[in-house]
Amino acid sequence: MEPHKKLSLTDDLRPDPGSAPKEYFVKAKAFVDRFYGDELRAFQSIRFSEISSEFFAREHAWVVHATGFSAKAVGQFMPRLIRAYGHWSSLARKKEPEVFEAVLPVCNNPQKARAVWRMAKLIKSGVDASGWEKYRDEDLSSPEKLKRLPYVGPVTCFHLARNIGMLECVKPDLHLMRMAEHWGYKSCVEMCEDMRPEGMPLGIVDLVLWYSASHWGTLEIKRDDGR
Repeated sequence: MEPHKKLSLTDDLRPDPGSAPKEYFVKAKAFVDRFYGDELRAFQSIRFSEISSEFFAREHAWVVHATGFSAKAVGQFMPRLIRAYGHWSSLARKKEPEVFEAVLPVCNNPQKARAVWRMAKLIKSGVDASGWEKYRDEDLSSPEKLKRLPYVGPVTCFHLARNIGMLECVKPDLHLMRMAEHWGYKSCVEMCEDMRPEGMPLGIVDLVLWYSASHWGTLEIKRDDGR
């Protein structure tokens, strides 16, 4: 999850989209180091080979509910939502009406609630069949495999992959797509590859840019299609 803080900011901290890409990243990184240093270090410590079933279920729920919403909005109700869902093993044993009764008062989106419930059932089936580690390593180990999961698509598969420790993945969200087009890169991945300091995973470059953009916005960077 990418926790979002309410900050009182001054313009001297804002990265300038008129600057060169690497200069922009340096300013964005300074901002993130100052306000999100602990969160950045936590992301850097995630290893896919070490994640638990509970960690995966929580990140899947976060990505599902963050789709189409701001992280700030989702973060406000996510703790209550996690409690409403409960542990995946108990969630998997519930009937759909029971899930809706607990979850919809917190977030009234039946499709998303159903997706998290279905994921719990998939985890249970995988764990029952072969154990968590084998299920994780065989069925959840790439963005392409994650794309098959409930409510995970061609963009959110990279979001989920990055959040569960595949740190070379870049989520091509609207902010990053605007930036890449603004500076003339062919893709968000190419932009992150060019910006990244030596030794920094692409997913952390992505996260730095996202944290900065989620506070400052990218409305001054418009794509050709007007978005």
